[in-house]
Amino acid sequence: MKKLLSVVIIGIMVLGGLGTIATGAYQPAKKTYTNNTVGTTYVDELDQSMIDYDGSLPLGPTNFLGFYANLSVAQSFIPQKELLTRTQFLMARNASTSSPCVLAVRDNLTGENLAIISVTPGEFPVVNGTPTEDQLAWINFNFDDIWVIPGQTYYLVVYTANITENYYWISGNGTNMYPNGSVMLSIDDGKTWGELIPNADGCFKTYGLRETFLGITMNSNFFGPSFVIKNIGNYSAWDLTWNYTTSGGFLLFKKDVTGSISELLPGNEIIVKSGFIFGFGKVTLSLKVSAANVKELSIQKDAIVLLFFVKII
Repeated sequence: MKKLLSVVIIGIMVLGGLGTIATGAYQPAKKTYTNNTVGTTYVDELDQSMIDYDGSLPLGPTNFLGFYANLSVAQSFIPQKELLTRTQFLMARNASTSSPCVLAVRDNLTGENLAIISVTPGEFPVVNGTPTEDQLAWINFNFDDIWVIPGQTYYLVVYTANITENYYWISGNGTNMYPNGSVMLSIDDGKTWGELIPNADGCFKTYGLRETFLGITMNSNFFGPSFVIKNIGNYSAWDLTWNYTTSGGFLLFKKDVTGSISELLPGNEIIVKSGFIFGFGKVTLSLKVSAANVKELSIQKDAIVLLFFVKII
C-alpha cells in the first residue's frame, strides 16, 4: 500500500509537469440514473474483473506532501458480453466526504458519456486515513443497461466534486493483473489524462448479459390475427415485453394488447393474440417487442377488415 501511494505521488508530479497522452474536458451528464433494477428479473453475470488488492489512492481533492491535486481515475476494459449492466469498484470514503461519487462509461476517454450514475456518500464505508483492505467495500454503480461491442475498449471514469475534504478512496494494483486495460489518472477535472503506473489496474468488476435474438411471424384466422414470438438465439430473453396495435380503417371495436414475461428460454415461443376486431377497411397491424438483452424489433402488416374477419394482404 505504501508502495502504491509513493508511486501515486511521483505519478502526480509527472502528470503535472511532463504533459499527457490524452486531452479533453469532462462531458456534461446527459442523465443521472439512480437504479435500474426496478421491474427487472434477470441476474447479470460477471464479465471483466481485477480483484487483487495492492493499495488505495484518494479520489477527489487531495494534498500529497504539499502538492494539491483533484484526482480522477479511468479504468479501461474490454467487454466480452454485448450488454453492460453495471460495474463495481473496491472503495471507501473520508468522514468529511459530502458530494456523490460519479461513474461514467465511455468508448473514448474524452468522448461523450454512454452511461452515467451518481452514488451518494452514504453508500460507502467511512475510514479515518488510508484504508486497509478489510475497510473497503465493493460499491455498486448500477447505471441503465447499455449495448457495447465485445472486443472493443471502453473506459470507466470515476470522479467527484472538487470541494475541500471531499474525497474517496479507490483501490488497485501496481502490476499488470488485468491485461485488457489499465488505469489512467487526471489531476485537472478530466481535461488531460496520463498513465499513473504503466499497466496498473483498479480493483473493479463489470457485469453484463449475452445478446439473444427473437423471430416474429404472423398468422391469421377466423378469430383474428396472432403473432408468434420465438427465441431463436442461444440465451434466455429476459424481461420480454410486447405492444400490439391496430390502426387505420373504420373500426367500431379494436383491442390493443401489451404484455410481458420474465424469461423466454431458447427455442421457446409465445403467441400474442390481437383479440376481437370489428369494422371494415384497410388497417395496419403492428407489433413491437423488446427484452433486456434483445434489441427492439418490430413488424407491420397491412390487412383488410370486413366486419369481424381480418385478412392479411
